[in-house]
Amino acid sequence: MSETPLVPNSNKFVKNWSLDAVLNSIPKLVTVTSPSSPLAFLHIIERLKTTPREGWLRFDIQHGESIADHMYRMSIITMLCPPEENIDKDRCVKLALIHDMAEALVGDITPPDKVPKEEKYKRELESMKYICDELLKPISEIIAKEFMGLWEEYEKGETKEAVFVKDVDRFELICQTIEYEKKYHAQKDLKEFFHVRWSIKNGFVLKWVEDVLREREAFWKSMEVESVVRPTP
Repeated sequence: MSETPLVPNSNKFVKNWSLDAVLNSIPKLVTVTSPSSPLAFLHIIERLKTTPREGWLRFDIQHGESIADHMYRMSIITMLCPPEENIDKDRCVKLALIHDMAEALVGDITPPDKVPKEEKYKRELESMKYICDELLKPISEIIAKEFMGLWEEYEKGETKEAVFVKDVDRFELICQTIEYEKKYHAQKDLKEFFHVRWSIKNGFVLKWVEDVLREREAFWKSMEVESVVRPTP
């Protein structure tokens, strides 16, 4: 049992993470349902609604988007994929909704946390196995296998659907950055988040990025700030 509750985004959570410690920190509910009930799973992923995206907290953006907020808009964006791209949009929606699901137990780890990529993947894999094996498999082994397969597909990033959803992940971040720039004007220097633009692979997503960057420039010009520099590699 953890001596003090672990909460997402705390230093102790990031540095001394373990699945058991996180599970022990979650208030236990009296179980009155059958093992095949989805309630235990739903209570875990509720944390995605209440865990803020860590990057914004570093800039003191309070009441910013949650992990679930981010994944919801990603899902909507995937539905905007041009039909001529021949990408399975239904599968993309599922990938968007599941790709960060492990963060319900791991939290939103960002580069400044200095958690090695391998360690981050290990934590997320352990969390997804727990979600799928312990929470989803009693409901349906087929459902558990589908969720795990979708998460692994996104992590590998080899299918055109996974590549597209990774691009959407980055594009959504760019949109949110610009929206916070508008909200806080010059109070927050958020340009570091634009680096993701250089990892986008799909040409049509890059066109979306160009649209939002032009919108950004027009906004700053309207604020009589014409020295805003376009993101560079």
